[in-house]
Amino acid sequence: MQKKFTLLGVALLSATMLNAMKFETLGYKSVAMGGAAVASSSGSLATYNNPALLAKSRYDVEISLGGGDSYEDFGASASVKALDNSGFLDAIDRVSGDITNISQSDINTILKGKNIVLGMDGDAVSVNPQGYVAAQIYGFGFGVFGSSEVVGTAKVDQAHNLLMIEDTANPGNYVTINDDGTTTTSTNTALYQAQSIEYALNNGLTYIDVAAILVAEVPVGYGHKFELSGGNLMVGGALKYMRGYTYTEPYKIDNSGNVDSGSGKKDQTSSTFGVDVGVAFEPAFAKDLTLALVAKDLNSPEFDVVDGTKVKVKPMYRVGVAYNIFDSLEIAADYDISANETFVEGTKSQMLGGGLNWHPASWFALRGGLMQNMDANDKAGLIYTAGLGFGLKWLQLDVSGQYASNSTTVDGQTVPEYAKINVALISRW
Repeated sequence: MQKKFTLLGVALLSATMLNAMKFETLGYKSVAMGGAAVASSSGSLATYNNPALLAKSRYDVEISLGGGDSYEDFGASASVKALDNSGFLDAIDRVSGDITNISQSDINTILKGKNIVLGMDGDAVSVNPQGYVAAQIYGFGFGVFGSSEVVGTAKVDQAHNLLMIEDTANPGNYVTINDDGTTTTSTNTALYQAQSIEYALNNGLTYIDVAAILVAEVPVGYGHKFELSGGNLMVGGALKYMRGYTYTEPYKIDNSGNVDSGSGKKDQTSSTFGVDVGVAFEPAFAKDLTLALVAKDLNSPEFDVVDGTKVKVKPMYRVGVAYNIFDSLEIAADYDISANETFVEGTKSQMLGGGLNWHPASWFALRGGLMQNMDANDKAGLIYTAGLGFGLKWLQLDVSGQYASNSTTVDGQTVPEYAKINVALISRW
């Protein structure tokens, strides 16, 4: 056994194999404005956020290239660090090497570590890299959008809660550390296999479950404006080729590898198609107001998993509103009508958020906002968002980020429950 429990490390190492089943916050404006995009993201990102807005683009052509990463902690950071600091796994190694000569220090360490291990059941961390290259040419939109989700979750067999350790030099001989700090020896192999924490760790009954999916979308979208007596109605849609990569594998908590090195293939690649549609409306009495609705993945596309099952992307519905107070100041907000699936057990994504976009000059924009997942199991709380864009219209740099108000303490350091960064280059003419 090695000493490091690396749930976060497994997730980060797997990040290259990574899409969440949720409505991703994608694009330089959306990330900075509290996730708002359905009524305000005209231009190259409209193909993803709401193809109806392709009919509202201010420029004949816009091209954008961007990417970023985010993470969200579901209790993993604190428990990982606590187990690392406890020395639990090293102490078990020492005891198993000489069960007849156990130090009081190792007994205390193992007793403390027991509660940490049993208490981390269900703790998880999620990492979400994403990237895109997108183009809008008049009312048409094209691009490649890659989004992903990888989740490492601690699975702890609560039935194996006995501190019973096997003598590595004499298999079949065991020492049990009792809750009061006393020890007893035995040769009860059946009890060891049925209840020992060490046995569960060594045999993959207590482990890290890593599940990941990467989806690359290649859409072709179009938006058209209808000028009606009551206002401007914009309708759009996108047909997209979708390439999905799924991955699942259990890893040992001691970081010594996967649970079953001979278990064979763990990843699967498959292709399908998806359909997005959207509408937006500018009422005649308030042309600076835009009301919008988008439905993504209406056909419920599916991706193969190596065990023969499917990952289904359920339809996602989001409404949005945007209003230009002045030529230089826009406000916008979005809300997920549907509660969307994630890879974190018991947690869904239903975002509400909005923000401001202040662009006093063609070469400068400043944005800010707030957003929150309305799911009852959310841990991040209120999320602050901000962004800055500068440069000439044919080459502009945008940097945006998000930061959770809720935090956790890891080894004496305060760490946000959620954070995201996005960088983009935009060219318009």
